[in-house]
Amino acid sequence: MNSIISNELSLHKLLKELNFDLYLTKPQLNHLQSTMNAMVLKGYNGKVSDIAELASKKHRTSIARFFSKSTWNEELLMNSLESKNVDLIWNKSKESNKPIYLIIDDTISEKTKPSSKAVNTIEKCSFHNSHLKGKVVYGHQLLVALLSCDGLVLPYAIRIYDKDKISKIDISVELINSLPKPITKGYVLCDSWYSCKAIFNATVKAGYSYIGALKTNRVIYPKGHERLGIKLHKFAMSLNIKDFDLVTVKDQEYYIYNYIGNLNDIKSVSITLSYPKKLFQNEGSFKTFISLDTSLTPLEILTHYIDRWAI
Repeated sequence: MNSIISNELSLHKLLKELNFDLYLTKPQLNHLQSTMNAMVLKGYNGKVSDIAELASKKHRTSIARFFSKSTWNEELLMNSLESKNVDLIWNKSKESNKPIYLIIDDTISEKTKPSSKAVNTIEKCSFHNSHLKGKVVYGHQLLVALLSCDGLVLPYAIRIYDKDKISKIDISVELINSLPKPITKGYVLCDSWYSCKAIFNATVKAGYSYIGALKTNRVIYPKGHERLGIKLHKFAMSLNIKDFDLVTVKDQEYYIYNYIGNLNDIKSVSITLSYPKKLFQNEGSFKTFISLDTSLTPLEILTHYIDRWAI
């Protein structure tokens, strides 16, 4: 890794390909390049001194001044990066005839001190529910989107979630709407939090299909439950092992069952119910996945969904 990333000529060439030299002054470009080197090589943890240590002839006060006072149009830089990566992914799809995936997820960059205890408050920090820690933490919540095709995975967008201005769903809809139509097939891949009507509609409108995890308390309307419906986890417990098929996905075996029908917020979807082979009808191991493309088999749905783990 060091021999690749520390080659500043290669990094400079990349930034020039992105036309960053049109939007940044030469000193700004040098500061950005030094920061990127430090983030990758040093195990960057947010200290200006780490950048100064790797950057020749740059004092940390100069770098701090760059972050706090130097100005540029961030949107121009992001648009350039997004455009470049779209071109690379679309060319990859054209060459390989493979589908394009837009993968969306969010994470929290936790801070050690909340604003009430900090001397200087951090902009756009707030309290967020952390699924990993099972509690509310203080920090930035980031919504991240990747583009993927045939093994090539590139960043598309990173947005700081500001709960006072826009929801994560609305940010996701904007990202979906910003993409050109796929060359062959295109899929939006998300976890269960994003499996909702607004995302479904935006995906279809943009010319993509949606595959995502689904909360197990969602209501479906299978035969015998057409009027009131039944929650997915209760429906799964009403089935026996003979109703399921045993399949192998990436060397792992699963019992799967396919339901094609309606949800409350969308009609005619394909939902795959899944248990690991050794944990059949173990409620904690029960997973469900939704596809708007009802022509896909349950195995195809799971195989596509696995590409989400690139996030």
